[in-house]
Amino acid sequence: MTSPDSSDREPPPSWAAMAPMNAVHHPTSGLSDGYWRAEVAASRRRPGQRWGIPAAATVLLLNLAGFLVLPFVVDTDIAGVYVLAIMMPSLVAMLVSLLFSWYRGNGPVVDFGLPTSSTEFGSQLKSGFAWGTVALGGGIVLALVVLAQTDLEDQVPLGGLIGIPLPWKIVLALWIWLGAPFCEEIMFRGMVWGALERRATPVGPTRFSWLGNKWVVLVVTALLFALWHREGWRFVVLLWGGLAIGIARMRSGSVASSTVAHSVNNTLPALAVLLAL
Repeated sequence: MTSPDSSDREPPPSWAAMAPMNAVHHPTSGLSDGYWRAEVAASRRRPGQRWGIPAAATVLLLNLAGFLVLPFVVDTDIAGVYVLAIMMPSLVAMLVSLLFSWYRGNGPVVDFGLPTSSTEFGSQLKSGFAWGTVALGGGIVLALVVLAQTDLEDQVPLGGLIGIPLPWKIVLALWIWLGAPFCEEIMFRGMVWGALERRATPVGPTRFSWLGNKWVVLVVTALLFALWHREGWRFVVLLWGGLAIGIARMRSGSVASSTVAHSVNNTLPALAVLLAL
């Protein structure tokens, strides 16, 4: 399959016109079809997107506030409450993201690049599995290296799950495997990614337009993703995962791909929760 010719493509969106960081690309540049899919998706978002960095910051702050406040206002010694307290901040942040998209943007399908056909979904699924495998494989190696050189002492991963009834472990495992990836991808590779990407202009650099460069967006979202988990010993692992997951988003133009990659990456943590004794 060849890249679309200039008569079929929309005007260069987001990253394509950002000299000197990105060259002006043409169909003969040899770029993959995945590149053009992402570029077309970005061009569709641009006209109707009226949310940006303030909206993305609001979503992230709501999420962070939930994690910081809930332990003080609910009894997390109760298994069900504990599990719901883990889920609630991300669910609220995801719903607020969708509201921003509905009322200040083009709607989630366009703004977050959700698939509109089985063919499109299949392509995004394939990309997600590929980069999720990269995230998972590299994460395992990095985790082994970090653990070999780190004394966790009382920081026992999953220690808080000991004694939780099996039904709640199943709920939490499914959340880690499926729910959290979707919510976090809407937040990071949806809202934050879209807010930064919006800084780019199709007519040339402007103030802070460098924030819209695709590589800057990839690195910034990966750094935020790693820092947001507030797990110092896992920072390098999370950063690697964020970069691999972000590449799935960058190549496909869709959070569906990054959600699949995120879910693949979370397979082992989900199993660890399920098997925690």
